[in-house]
Amino acid sequence: MINYNQHKTEVLIGINWEQNSTACIMVNGKIVGCSSEERFSRIKNDERYPKNAIDYLLKKHSIDQNLIKKVCIISNQWSPFYSLVRHYTNFSIDDYIKEQNEIWYPRIYKKKHISFLKVFKKKIDLNQFPGKNYWLKVIKSLNQKNILKDKKKIIHYGKKIREEVIFRHLGVSRDKIEFIDHSFGHAAYAYCSGTYNGKKSTVFTVDAWGDDINYSCYKFQKKGKKVIASKISSGGEFIIGRLYRYITLLLGFKPNEHEYKLMGMAPYSKEIYFKNLLQRFEKMQDVKKLKFKFINKPKDMYFSIKKIINGNRFDVICGALQKYTENLILKWVKNCISKTKYNNICLAGGVAMNVKANLELSKLKKINNVYIPPSPDDSSQAMGACYAYCILKNKPVYKIENAYLGYEIKEDPLKFISRKELKNYKIYRNNINKIAAKYLKDGKILCRAVGKSEFGARSLGNRSILACPSNIETKTIINEKVKGRDFWMPFAASVIDKYSNIYFKLNSNQSNYKYMTNCVETKPLGYKKLKAAIHPYDKSCRPQIVSKNDNPNYYNLINEFGKLSNTYGLLNTSFNIHGKPIVNSEQDAFEIFKKTNLDGIIYPNLLILKLNKKK
Repeated sequence: MINYNQHKTEVLIGINWEQNSTACIMVNGKIVGCSSEERFSRIKNDERYPKNAIDYLLKKHSIDQNLIKKVCIISNQWSPFYSLVRHYTNFSIDDYIKEQNEIWYPRIYKKKHISFLKVFKKKIDLNQFPGKNYWLKVIKSLNQKNILKDKKKIIHYGKKIREEVIFRHLGVSRDKIEFIDHSFGHAAYAYCSGTYNGKKSTVFTVDAWGDDINYSCYKFQKKGKKVIASKISSGGEFIIGRLYRYITLLLGFKPNEHEYKLMGMAPYSKEIYFKNLLQRFEKMQDVKKLKFKFINKPKDMYFSIKKIINGNRFDVICGALQKYTENLILKWVKNCISKTKYNNICLAGGVAMNVKANLELSKLKKINNVYIPPSPDDSSQAMGACYAYCILKNKPVYKIENAYLGYEIKEDPLKFISRKELKNYKIYRNNINKIAAKYLKDGKILCRAVGKSEFGARSLGNRSILACPSNIETKTIINEKVKGRDFWMPFAASVIDKYSNIYFKLNSNQSNYKYMTNCVETKPLGYKKLKAAIHPYDKSCRPQIVSKNDNPNYYNLINEFGKLSNTYGLLNTSFNIHGKPIVNSEQDAFEIFKKTNLDGIIYPNLLILKLNKKK
């Protein structure tokens, strides 16, 4: 165990407990580890208390529970309902529609309070930490105390539940638990985690909901080692997060997960076709100075919107929605920048996952640089909670050096492959990157499971599926044989830094493109070299620009591929199958490798190739 000095070491645990529950560890203002529960449970977007993630991080970083100074939990407002019914993991599209018809319609249109737990009684999962008896008592208390109709009681009881669960797990007393405002957590993460930590910046948050606020703007700067944050604007009337969520459902996709599919379809629709629908959206909400204001507020975001989009084609709806999103956000950001005079901007919140809108932001003349941190949605709020706590307590904080913060692969994977099974593979132990680069050039599709896993939704080389990006047929092969993605969705590209300006039109500093959270337009050579990793219609790319400092081994692989192919980039997509989390451990990786049509797998100092690949 590392010999931490109890008097000089301050260990914070950060927790996001709801969709894609996540935990992080901060030591003296620096994030040393962060991972989501889904990586350990193997259930995508796992909303349960992130016990496995916390346990791994404590063990990995040799932190005794007695060293924990504070547990920082995001969101004051919280209830156990979504975790109990497994809302994000076990709900089908039919369940989401049932929720609208049987809960929200009666509540909004008939003023009848319908119990969420009664409607979805059969979905309640009591077999989660800290156990069945505990959750039975919680449900009994909720019913007996009539808490559900009183917002203040819900907030109080939600805090009490989280305090009790954390005490049962970590033995941390209530006085060591801090609840952090949802919006400020996003803002703190956006600023503190990245390259503008220490510089004057305008920080924006945009999401669907959280502690009654779904948009905010701050001025951030540093005085000495302390971060100073000044709120410029905030409110709860930003429409886009919920509008995108429920149009996703209305189009037959899973809300809170498949919004990106609508964004991917949007470029296929021309404005001449979606102009009328866009005008209908524009009649709902506009920007007035520094705030979002409703013009004609819909009564709800499902039934009312259903009437508005009725009769329009899928691509038209996506095009209008995306354009409306961009117009609103750009207008608001420009107004706020005029007020703050700080031209470096940082952005977080679920809507910050919209890379197309981020591209349009980066084009604004008033803006010097746009930084969007890794996975700016709620999964990053474990880090946001810690950063926010430090700001509020005037403690120094440090940026993250890279996104490799999760489970670390160290074991020799050959230990869990039987001798009989080994006959199906060819094993290389030396010159791994040179050999792998040759196979990639020859059209093989390889997966890579090396070192620490990346935090968040984007694979950044350490848990990735890789392929030659210049062969357009590669997309079809990966989709049909491995990923099962929708045909219109583009892949991404990993490009080494010295070629990024040759392939892309960069509107911001190179370092702002290392997390796949922003989009770029491609130059003609970039499109030619990377066409399988480019959006086929608007020719944009969601790149990971790789530097030696961030990931030297992955950089070397791409460079070796470049020497052979004269293309210094690779098609990069997450190492998972559709609907499942990105792989975590050695075993996870090998199981997916075996089950799919992947040609080979790269481990630390090991390359395994299939001899008789499944057809």
